[in-house]
Amino acid sequence: MPATLALRPPLIDNDYTPMIRTEKPKFRLGANRYFTWPALMLCAGLLWLASAPGLAAQKAFVGAQKCAQCHRQQYQQWRQSHHYQAMQPATAAFVLGDFNNRRLAFHGVTSRFFQQAGKYYVETLGDGDKAQIFAIKYTFGFYPLQQYLIELDDGFIQALNIAWDSRPQEEGGQRWYHLRAEEDMSQDHPFYWTRHFQNWNGRCAHCHSTNVSKNYDAENHRFATTWSEVNVACEACHGPGSEHLARLQSGRYAADNSGFSGRKAKPLVWQFAAAAAVAEPQGEKSERHIDMCGSCHALRTQLEEDFTGAKFHDANLLQLPLPPNYFADGQIREEVFVMGSFLQSKMHAKGVSCMNCHNPHSNQLLVEGNDLCAQCHNVQIFDTPKHHRHKATSAGALCVNCHMPERTYMGVDRRRDHSFTIPRPDLSRDLGLPNACTQCHADEDNDWASAALKAWGVNANADHWAYINDGASRGDATFAPALAHAIARGDLPSAVEAGLLSHFSAFPSQAGVQVARAKLQHGDALVRRAAVTALEAVPVALRWQILADHLDDASDSVRFEIARVLAAELRRLAPAQRDKLSALLAEYRQVLEVSADAPATQLAIANLELALGNEDGAQLAYRRALRIEPAYVPALINFADFHRRAGREAQVEALLQNALRVAPESGGAQHSYGLYLVRRQQYRQALPHLEAAVSAEDALPRYAYVYAVALDNQNATDKAIEVLSGANQRWPHQYDILMTLVLYLEKAGKTFAIPKYVEDLREIAPQAPEVQRLVKKYRG
Repeated sequence: MPATLALRPPLIDNDYTPMIRTEKPKFRLGANRYFTWPALMLCAGLLWLASAPGLAAQKAFVGAQKCAQCHRQQYQQWRQSHHYQAMQPATAAFVLGDFNNRRLAFHGVTSRFFQQAGKYYVETLGDGDKAQIFAIKYTFGFYPLQQYLIELDDGFIQALNIAWDSRPQEEGGQRWYHLRAEEDMSQDHPFYWTRHFQNWNGRCAHCHSTNVSKNYDAENHRFATTWSEVNVACEACHGPGSEHLARLQSGRYAADNSGFSGRKAKPLVWQFAAAAAVAEPQGEKSERHIDMCGSCHALRTQLEEDFTGAKFHDANLLQLPLPPNYFADGQIREEVFVMGSFLQSKMHAKGVSCMNCHNPHSNQLLVEGNDLCAQCHNVQIFDTPKHHRHKATSAGALCVNCHMPERTYMGVDRRRDHSFTIPRPDLSRDLGLPNACTQCHADEDNDWASAALKAWGVNANADHWAYINDGASRGDATFAPALAHAIARGDLPSAVEAGLLSHFSAFPSQAGVQVARAKLQHGDALVRRAAVTALEAVPVALRWQILADHLDDASDSVRFEIARVLAAELRRLAPAQRDKLSALLAEYRQVLEVSADAPATQLAIANLELALGNEDGAQLAYRRALRIEPAYVPALINFADFHRRAGREAQVEALLQNALRVAPESGGAQHSYGLYLVRRQQYRQALPHLEAAVSAEDALPRYAYVYAVALDNQNATDKAIEVLSGANQRWPHQYDILMTLVLYLEKAGKTFAIPKYVEDLREIAPQAPEVQRLVKKYRG
């Protein structure tokens, strides 16, 4: 039985010239929310350091106690902060949990928390089948929850996923709870406490401690991690202080040469014009606080071992504000922290920075309540029932409850959205998004909220880029023209523009190429990086032609993305061109080593080795990925495909069965195993797996197409039609799905249902000969 009909969709944006995808999409670093490097706590400060390479190695860290000698007030504020409590030794001064011989049962495992000789312990299941006693080495955070760290062999420090709810008892706190209480937490689960995704060294350390050197040994899979201070201390934000002290002691200190690298930018001054609604900034906008705070307040991939003082987009690959991590309108959905939402805001566009609202030393708000917003928003206009439509002393009158709605993470941690949006219940109705109105008024619906806003004179049904983002996220190629026009206008926040632009990697077209080429000149590195991503699916020769002049882009993150998308082109280039790209790929490889302890990075290394023709190197990277996390499904699937191409079907079966065992809900695993059974001509056994792939949350249009072909080959054409019809509703305007649906309707004699699908085909591929034949046949 053939696995496909070998249809190739010429995706066309109405009158735009098509670009046909010819390469198989690859897993990307950080593409799945479970397989990224999220920073888990806080990072702030006052001085901005230049990104001088090797800065930390050239200057020494002196410790917070030295800083306190001159900066007593800041030191005392810091001692009350989340930064100070980010990580501490497990002593009576810092442990908040009840270790009074408490026994708890979660997921069929009983754990006992107790003290002995002034030290703290937990008796629980580790990697074996018998309970062991583990010493609690460190506390991790303190409010609204506190986790506990255990040091294991080979330098691994792991975070228990039983945490202490440190909120007051009247709020439901003062209890032990499991961070993943609703999941089946077996020892094979990626978030079991001894596994990679609970590892402190690679996933937490850089943002919970100061001057961290991870020191991961990829060959032997072990850590020798070091730090200068256990928590987020002064120099985590200001950089090493030895030169600063030396200048003070020698009399060489000057305001413009304090011993810290980089000049301190003058803060913006916010001034109200007469009767103005919003204050306007006076002065030069600076990104120094984004650079300083961003690396620990963002869902991102780390590109530099030491990001202190680096520009944010040199040190990190920010996860763009796209589904599934964000809702279609950019609101936070998964645990994305702050930076991705804040970069979407009008506040950021105007020059507002973290420290306009937050004290960097205490982590507290500068002012409580609406007075914080009144720094820039005229209270006579905004802090009045005429604007917020609620009683002046009610919760609804608080600016943040409408414009920064909360979402709860880690069970008890309520975090506010920093995109500062206006509630749009019409988007909620059309796209299934949350909104602040019905979040508070849970007994009302979106139509009620829309009517209320309309009655207040709020334009609650205006055009919004969320509709384009939603359609493009579902792979609907008919959104390509609107996508191109929205990006080309240049009036959207850079983060939003970048997210939209990246969609063109799914449906390449001349429109996408044109807008991506133009955006490679954009002033924001985030947009330039997305422009590179948008070119990923165009033919490699054209990709090289466009990107060859950008290999020396000023931003590390942009060069990283260029290297990733051009790696496969290296062996096709002329010698001089090859040398130029080889230098970039060497830099790319070096950057990947920064996160070599992550399975997603090893998968990226495998992809690079395959692009360069080094199959031994690729196999080593696959094996390292699975040593780091045996349940990492993308590596299991890709390694299986690696063996399939070499004809090693026994290895394919073992890897895919393992993937199904640890992640039966994975559409990719089910689909790959179904295809494996098809190759073995076990057609009926393959059907349940192909069906499960289509039903999965992470399903792709291709899964439905393959399942339908398999059904038809088993004389179940009517069922194939049903599957394709459902797929067309879930993923509109997919060429393979529509064309196959028409073919099967013809085969079943149901020609009455064909014309509407032919119209859809004509919309996306009007010049395709087969589409023109169908149009002539069914419109005549």
